[in-house]
Amino acid sequence: MTASRWRIAVPCLLGLLLVAGCKEVQDIREEMGWSKQREAPPPPPVVTLETHWLPSDSVVDGQSQAQWVVRWWQWAGRFGDEAPYADQDGSRCAMHQDGAVWFLAGTTGRGDAVRNCTIPAGRHVFVPLITWAIDGGDAGGGMSCEEKQAASARLADHVNTGLVLIDGRPVGQLQRMRVAAGDCFARSPDLPASSSDGYWLMLKPLPPGPHQLAITAAYKEGPRSMMQNFRYELDVQGDPDVSDGDEMVLDDAAETAATP
Repeated sequence: MTASRWRIAVPCLLGLLLVAGCKEVQDIREEMGWSKQREAPPPPPVVTLETHWLPSDSVVDGQSQAQWVVRWWQWAGRFGDEAPYADQDGSRCAMHQDGAVWFLAGTTGRGDAVRNCTIPAGRHVFVPLITWAIDGGDAGGGMSCEEKQAASARLADHVNTGLVLIDGRPVGQLQRMRVAAGDCFARSPDLPASSSDGYWLMLKPLPPGPHQLAITAAYKEGPRSMMQNFRYELDVQGDPDVSDGDEMVLDDAAETAATP
């Protein structure tokens, strides 16, 4: 090709690049102000389940959380010597579950636990952070219901920390998670009436798919102490055919806490 033809071809090629443009040329044009800059893509949405947490003054399926505390302890009492809070891997997660609320357990306070659990979509989740049931021992130990209530309340009063993480994000406010059971109740037919006080987490139905729920809480009263530290790898399965409109707020918030 002759020099004169090169002088004609080069501007044409440059013109084509500026019109059609490779990425580098387009970037230079935008920096020089020769063309309109492209808008940056919107950031990915932040996924949070904070709105799924229900404080202790919320009603679920027509029952207060104090009533759900009683039902939780009665659920735990159905396992006999293999209580769900002694489960290490989640193998007891689906046992004795029915109704609108799916119960999860804490630990005995003597060790950590990591559990795998499959939950049907559309179920609320109720789990203790740290809690106690006081029955007074054999035949009630001569304690009145009022004395048992005072004993469980004193334990809950000395909870000094509590944290809930869902999918790695903190959820809830500890001071709004305390729930006392109210009247004394029977956990199982072979035990005297109990009182309960502690800190609990009530969740609206989680979206289908995997979720991680991690809970830690601690109690200390003088030389006495207890630590809760456990994690659930949850798999929510099925069609979430539920409504979030079944919760209402009571006038008076019951402040509480939970773990066996």
